[in-house]
Amino acid sequence: MTEALSVKKLKKVINDKISELVPALTSGLSFYSENARYTEGSLEIFDIHELSDSQYSMSYRYKWTIFNACLDISAEEYIRESVTFSLAESGLIFDIIDNSRPSTADEL
Repeated sequence: MTEALSVKKLKKVINDKISELVPALTSGLSFYSENARYTEGSLEIFDIHELSDSQYSMSYRYKWTIFNACLDISAEEYIRESVTFSLAESGLIFDIIDNSRPSTADEL
């Protein structure tokens, strides 16, 4: 799989596996609020650009919602982000930052 793939082919490969990528690509929502939620099925790939041999950048967007009755907050917005990835023998390798919040045990 290390041979060059067209952007159209890469987009199809990624879209075919998008449900597996959603948790990683939307993990930054916890920084907005613990109540922020990804809206199922809203992740959409905009562009894929070749950066160098076997290195690519992908821009995408998705809808997220937040609801907190106690604070009288109810909103939905789109967020646009980008991620880089590379082609390897094993498949596509995404450079995703771990945005998960540390637990209180991690703070001690």
